[in-house]
Amino acid sequence: MTPTQFIALWQHNPLTERAGAQAHFDDLCELLGVDKPRDPDNYCFERGAGKAGGG
Repeated sequence: MTPTQFIALWQHNPLTERAGAQAHFDDLCELLGVDKPRDPDNYCFERGAGKAGGG
């Protein structure tokens, strides 16, 4: 993805921040040439948190 393509796609995107966050981040990773978050143990979206204690 080129910077021009990224801007064209996201400049006037109608999605809410919540709805578009993961797709925006994926496209940003593609633009920068870095890995997308796909490793569920180390680098992913919304990995669950364990409960430390309590009821």
